[in-house]
Amino acid sequence: MDPEKTYQHLEELAEKAGISIRYEALKGSEYGVRSGLCRIKGKNIYIMDTSQGLPERIAALSKCLAGIDLEGIYVVPAVRELLARARS
Repeated sequence: MDPEKTYQHLEELAEKAGISIRYEALKGSEYGVRSGLCRIKGKNIYIMDTSQGLPERIAALSKCLAGIDLEGIYVVPAVRELLARARS
């Protein structure tokens, strides 16, 4: 599966799991902020650094989703394999 399609599936999976993705330019931040999952006003939000390339975005979002309970949510086989690798 091509990287753009993979990332699209990861975005959709995050949405189904109740996680909103917010895109922010974090490069050069004086606080050393990175992409990651946080909870704001009771909602799960994944802040994605727009300065990262697509492979880094895929790896970061895969790592996040690998730690989430996805029971009852259909996961495309290629993405399921990606999440399994991210868990180990």
